[in-house]
Amino acid sequence: MFVTPSRLGLFSVLVAAGLAPGAAHAAGVSGSSTMQDAAGKHTAELAFDGLLGTGWAEGELGAGAGSWVEIDLGAATEVGSVSLWPGNLEKGERTFKEYGRPKVIQVWVDGQKVGDPLRIQSEMKRVDVPVGKTGRKVRVEFVESFEGGVYTDMFVAEVAVNFTEGERSKAVAKVEAWRTSKEGLAAQKKYEDQALAAYEKHKADAYEKEGLEFLMDAAGEGPEYLRRRVSSLVPLGSRAAALVPDEMAMSAIRKLKDPTGIPGLEYAAMRSLGKQQREIIDLIAYFRAWRDIQGGGRRNIVAWGETGWEVGALRGEGEPLAIEIDQFGNAYVADTANNRIQRYTTGGVSDKQWGAPPDVSEYWFGSTRPWYAAGGLAKEEAGAFQNPVDVELIPGKEGDAFMVLDASGRLQIFDAEGNGEIGWTLAIDDQVQPKVGGEGYLAYLPKKDLIVAIVGNDAVVYQRDSEKLSQFVIKDGTPNAVVAGTDNKLYMAFGDQVITYNTDGFRYGTVIDSKILGEGFEDMDITLDEKGEMWVLVDTGWVFKFKKPGKLDWKLRAVDHELIHPRFAVFQGNVLITDRDTILPIDAMQMHLDEVQAEEDAKKEGKAAP
Repeated sequence: MFVTPSRLGLFSVLVAAGLAPGAAHAAGVSGSSTMQDAAGKHTAELAFDGLLGTGWAEGELGAGAGSWVEIDLGAATEVGSVSLWPGNLEKGERTFKEYGRPKVIQVWVDGQKVGDPLRIQSEMKRVDVPVGKTGRKVRVEFVESFEGGVYTDMFVAEVAVNFTEGERSKAVAKVEAWRTSKEGLAAQKKYEDQALAAYEKHKADAYEKEGLEFLMDAAGEGPEYLRRRVSSLVPLGSRAAALVPDEMAMSAIRKLKDPTGIPGLEYAAMRSLGKQQREIIDLIAYFRAWRDIQGGGRRNIVAWGETGWEVGALRGEGEPLAIEIDQFGNAYVADTANNRIQRYTTGGVSDKQWGAPPDVSEYWFGSTRPWYAAGGLAKEEAGAFQNPVDVELIPGKEGDAFMVLDASGRLQIFDAEGNGEIGWTLAIDDQVQPKVGGEGYLAYLPKKDLIVAIVGNDAVVYQRDSEKLSQFVIKDGTPNAVVAGTDNKLYMAFGDQVITYNTDGFRYGTVIDSKILGEGFEDMDITLDEKGEMWVLVDTGWVFKFKKPGKLDWKLRAVDHELIHPRFAVFQGNVLITDRDTILPIDAMQMHLDEVQAEEDAKKEGKAAP
């Protein structure tokens, strides 16, 4: 385990006290073999003692395929389920990976198979197998195993009978009855004093580990006084069910906010059920994210981004990342999950960011998701963002201003220096939804100095001072992409078509369709270059350049792999595509010229041939 006593230490103490597993109960356990190392014998009893820091290890040649452990319950028992904690969990993830662990298991009751063999993942988590049979002997056979990274021996930390909800109450009831007795209350009070002292000790000195280890041990395995009592009151196979995570210890770890406490919480999560388990897993996610923030992150993010929260890294969590290029060639990206806007130079380096400072976040499109390290904390304050879904430029003589739309429906405008000018919430009831490839868009009409904001199939037209001018419902539904043309019309993508709308909602009709774009794609984006000429990108990697909307100039395969919710921008023939948390820089114009030259060379060679 992660603290003393060692995985065999407590077992030895119990033996000396006459409280060894099986000493007070008729039940017995056995295994196909036993491994012995410098720590001692890893017997089958250690797989049923209720402790996750101890475990059984097979001792035969090979990686454990065909090995088994079995418990004799002493009498015919209704077995609702069998739970398994695979692997060596003594030192958490490290020993879990070092040693072998089960891959395929088969449960038997009184010599009869229960269902089909069950394949389990190589993860530090409890596996609950429904049984629904009455019997005396329960065997878990390990049909296949994952090989360890260092050792071939296969470990099983714990096996329990009737651990799951409802069944667990019987084992817990015996212990709870003792805990409310005079002796139990006295032991509990003594433990609480020790836990408080451990908390204060670590709070005063974060480099001190003894106090935190005491709390981790109690959170993950239960207080030591309780473990001793469980050994005398509860039979083998039910002890894991009786040892519930200690709430006081978990609360202390939560308040200390020390990621070093993660192993104790991992044990607690593997012991928990339902809501309590979800809450502990959520807390672990928070600590891991906080650990990333405290570590400062990577300092050598590659040009044009990679997945992460650090400066220059991008995180979309599967959402499209809107991108625009200003008159100087700088790219502005709506870094959705990082709650910020990043500006990239022509060399692919992030030189400017807007948003709150890096922090741990769980905000996600008006709801929550597991905690993660974010480049900016999701906040409602001016200058901060809550999952920005689109960024749009406002051209100016001295530089381009820009505006940002959040998933929350908030629109903010920044001047050319990046200073906030104004912000407001859209007059739309609906919110942008995740996992649909984009539902929020901004378009700017420079000749009219108007802003069009779209959420779903609702469009609202504003002046730059936030005054609402009009609102309409888009007849074709929610668009895949939106851009304002130089003719002050809105060009929206729906499926394999681009349809033109006026800002009053009038639908002009289709200007681009599959006759030009072909078939076989599912998503597209539309943009204008610095000359106001239209470009289209489809998710199969094809780029289309138009002389004017509907009149194709040329096309080429810019990317040889499928894109996921692509967004792109064009400047001087250079295409920047956001895909999978990175920006793909492509010199589309040069690729086109190379293709034209190759065609001309081929024609010349053809004429010269006899």
